[in-house]
Amino acid sequence: MQAASTPLSGGRWVPFNETWAFQGIDLTGAVFAMQIRLTPDAPGVPLVDLGTVTTAGTQGLRLIYAGTATVSAHLAAGRLMRDEIAAGVADSDNLTLSQVGVRINETTMEGLPFPAERGDDNPLAWDFHVTPSGQLKQLWAGGSFTVLAGVTA
Repeated sequence: MQAASTPLSGGRWVPFNETWAFQGIDLTGAVFAMQIRLTPDAPGVPLVDLGTVTTAGTQGLRLIYAGTATVSAHLAAGRLMRDEIAAGVADSDNLTLSQVGVRINETTMEGLPFPAERGDDNPLAWDFHVTPSGQLKQLWAGGSFTVLAGVTA
């Protein structure tokens, strides 16, 4: 599997919350890991180190939903948007879907390093590993993680 190159960004003075939907796979029992560092392959302790959590509102990576339903059921439940569905897939087709929530607390975002020039956005690096149940750890995504400069603290 080719890892997705996905830029992410989050405001310095607010929590980072995002939900990712993975079509065609049931991630029940999977283990998740995500880190943010100054640069790719930066040595030492990561700036942010997220693992699998089970409680909403807890910093980390949480499996929100995993299952199979019709496309129309996923749409009705708000698990998918119409533009996320591949061409040729009918509303009556069954689709396996997993949703993973990412949460980085506000205090963690506030504690990320500032850029050399105060007021600039600060580009960092991130990646996301998944260990599906009974399988080896895999790199699924990564890229830049930009901390957006803010005004209201």
